[in-house]
Amino acid sequence: MPAGKHPVFGPFRINEKGYPRLSAGPQKHKYLHRAVFESVAGRPVREGFDIHHMAGKKCFCPHQLIEIQKELHASSERLRCPYTGQFLTMDGYIRRFGHAPL
Repeated sequence: MPAGKHPVFGPFRINEKGYPRLSAGPQKHKYLHRAVFESVAGRPVREGFDIHHMAGKKCFCPHQLIEIQKELHASSERLRCPYTGQFLTMDGYIRRFGHAPL
């Protein structure tokens, strides 16, 4: 597995799906995107929620990570615009409305 090192959270390994998991320290085995989100939010990810990468799974910038309900996070999930009825991807919805649906 490829490996790397985050400047704050330390070493990580990339899993088979392409997501980095921390490989040392107090948050060992935690996904890097969850550790970054929790650090910035000052709290754990809520029950029933996932962290979505708005700019792709290789971006860990805090402003590109959002907490979203698990049932809305599926990559195949398509959302209907409440105004036009048009189907949008999650990223398209966020770009159009500035937030994820709640």
